[in-house]
Amino acid sequence: MTGKETPRGVRVATVLAWLMVPAGVLLIAAGVLDLAYWGSPGAARLTTLMTDIETEYGVRPPAMIRAGGGAVLLVVAGAAGLAYAGLAPLIGRGVRWARSWGLGVAAAVFLTGLMTIGADASQPAYLRDYFTSLTWATIGDRIPLVQAQLYPAWYPWLEDLAQGAGTVLALGVVVALVWAGVTNAEHFMSRGDPGEPDEWDTAIARLRADRRPGE
Repeated sequence: MTGKETPRGVRVATVLAWLMVPAGVLLIAAGVLDLAYWGSPGAARLTTLMTDIETEYGVRPPAMIRAGGGAVLLVVAGAAGLAYAGLAPLIGRGVRWARSWGLGVAAAVFLTGLMTIGADASQPAYLRDYFTSLTWATIGDRIPLVQAQLYPAWYPWLEDLAQGAGTVLALGVVVALVWAGVTNAEHFMSRGDPGEPDEWDTAIARLRADRRPGE
């Protein structure tokens, strides 16, 4: 099958699926660096320092990166992104199970990214605010001690980039695959693996019926 025989909607979905691979690499890199930092002596000293400041002066710590726990989610989401290296070409060929798995995995990555981004947004205390609070509490001399134990300044940018790219692309894959399934269902029915229609086929058939009542 040549590229010209592949419907445009399927080609768009395939390209977005391929883009999940580099997004997955970024997510894994961010997660591994996150785990490495929170397992370091500097992170332990930072946690102890901030805990002492909160106990003595009542200044709560800022919303840190993740304290290590959420880094596992980054790695898992990244691994899911890498899975599209195998799914993307099969989606382009019209394999129905690849389309179904592509939808399911992308939906899971999107929901995971949405939850982690929401968790960060629910704790809007940033380092600059924390340092301002330390200054107002007349303990500005602790600021250099905190800064000396912090993660590299570029890391939050890497995490935000990886998390945002993975979440947006996953949503794009879901939308593109649903649209491709609705508008080009015959591509998956005739080009892919034979067998009984699955749950996605049934749902897509209903969408097609709603979209084209006379069909």
